[in-house]
Parts: sequence; C-alpha cells; structure tokens
Amino acid sequence: MDSTGTQHAESDEESAANPWQEHSLRGRVLFVEDSRTSAAITAYYLEQFGLAVQHVTTAEAALEELGYEFDLVLSDYFLDGELTGLDLVKRIRGRRDDLALLPILMLTSAEEADHRIGSLRAGANDFIYKPFLPEELYARLHNLLALRHAYKKLYSQKKAMERLSITDGLTNLYNKRFLNTEAPAALEQARRKERPLSLLIADLDHFKRINDEHGHEIGDVTLRAAAQVMEEEFQEVDLIARYGGEEFVVLLDGTPPEQAAIRADRFRQHLADRRLDHPVTASVGISALTPEAPRDYPELFREADQALYKAKESGRNRVGLWDAAAGEARVYPEG
Repeated sequence: MDSTGTQHAESDEESAANPWQEHSLRGRVLFVEDSRTSAAITAYYLEQFGLAVQHVTTAEAALEELGYEFDLVLSDYFLDGELTGLDLVKRIRGRRDDLALLPILMLTSAEEADHRIGSLRAGANDFIYKPFLPEELYARLHNLLALRHAYKKLYSQKKAMERLSITDGLTNLYNKRFLNTEAPAALEQARRKERPLSLLIADLDHFKRINDEHGHEIGDVTLRAAAQVMEEEFQEVDLIARYGGEEFVVLLDGTPPEQAAIRADRFRQHLADRRLDHPVTASVGISALTPEAPRDYPELFREADQALYKAKESGRNRVGLWDAAAGEARVYPEG
C-alpha cells in the first residue's frame, strides 16, 4: 500500500475510534459526580463530544440546578450528601412536570449489579460501567439525546396543537370555546375570594359595512388591528377572547365596575384614534361581579350584552355599564 493509502487507512481508523470528530452531539448535560478526578476526565470527554456541561457534586445541588435547559442527566450512583444517585433518579421521575421525562444515564461499577438494576427500576434510561470507554459513552449519550430531541419536537407539536385548539386563528386571541370553559371558573374563584370581577364585551361599530364596501380581506385587517389595540390596553389581563365575528370579550379580575368602565373608555378612544386605512370604532358593554351582587357567568354575560346594546342605542362608540342596583344599563360617562 502506498503512502496515500496508508494515510486514508489511518484517517478511517481514527474516525471509527472517535466518532465525535465526524458527528458532534448537541445538548446540555447536568453532570453529577463527587470524585474530582473522575469528574475531570468525564467532563473532558463530554466537551469533546460537543456537549455543554454543568457539573455538580451532590444530588441536592443537581435538584436545585435542574431546569428545562438541560437535555440529559449523567450521574454517578454514589455521591456526597444525603441523597444517592438512585435518590436523584426517583426525585426526577417523581416530578409532575415534563422534567420527569428527562433522560438519565447512570455511572455504575461493574460489580454492583444491584445498583444497576435498582437504577433502571427507579427510572434511569441506561447505565455505563466505570471506567468506561469514551466510544461507549458517546454511543449511549447519542441514543439518549436522540430520544430527548424527538420528545422535545413532539412536545412542541403538542403545545402548538393545544394552542390552536383554544385560540382564534385570525387574531391569535383566545377563542369562544376557551372563554366559555375558563370564565365560570374565574367567576367562582372571584366569588370565593370575595373580590370584584368585571366582564367587558366590545363590538366593532358598522363592521358589516367595512366587509361589504371594502371586502373581507380589509375586514380581517380591521379585526387584527382591534385585537392588537385590545392587547395593548389589557396586556396584563389573563383572558382576552374573540367571541365571534366582530365581538370581543375581556375578563378583568380584581377590577370593580367603575374602574373597568374607565379602562374600557380608554380602549374605545385608543381604537378610534388608531391610524387605519378604514378607521373603526367600538361600543362596549360592562357588567361586574361584586361581593354585594354575586351572579353566575350567563347572568353576567347577559347584563354586559344589555349594556352593550345601551351603548349602541345611544349612538355607538360609547361604553355602557350595567347598574346592578338599578337593574338596568347606563352610558358611561353620563352626560
């Protein structure tokens, strides 16, 4: 074999022996090891593989550091502190969030079969003997990280689907379905804690005219603009929904009716002042749950709807406020 052939053969052997030179790993590892010497050697290889490493010496410290930025936990069985590596596995698997599914690779000694079996039963995904071959550590990490990245992709898709099921596709606000599910629970919590809650219904004035004269594309632009103004005015509120068509609903937890009316009037003015090719205004109706006047969600919604009708009947681009004591709606501000 000539010198060129010899060089290629040596290169192939080196690549086979060091696969991380051909394909580096991606991810962040929480590495738990109390032996300084062992930790230095292992961390060296982890970094050679392309991984970011956060090293701690106890299970207690690992639990404090544990977060969604990590893709894998690599832990020795015996550790300083009160908790062992087995305890760490149990604590992670016992969580009630998605970190419970974090891949865990245990470092064990060959003669400690009961430790290996116990780790697997507790939920560790895999184990590797100490001292290990770097190529074997790379292979096991490669498999577990592939599992982690696949799960993260599925989790992202799941969250996207969940988000689509509760949001309006045009405005990206919550939809009617989510509102009708969450609003009764919000009212019940406000009633239990004896704090006020206001429900606001906003309806765009003469919206049908915009659709008829300028087309539905311009109508969609108008709806998105109104939703943006609503988010700007009520950005700290948990629940802003597009109820349907040109109608929007906002729940203002902890907000009494007069304060809600002030904020609704500010929203109305903000929308009217918004620079649009086809300006639009909104009429708003408000009803409020107070400790003195408890009602359920259908009652509250019906009263806000009547207040909205009062605002439109009074000339539109106004705020109507339901007066629970009088049992009727009035325009805010009066006069």
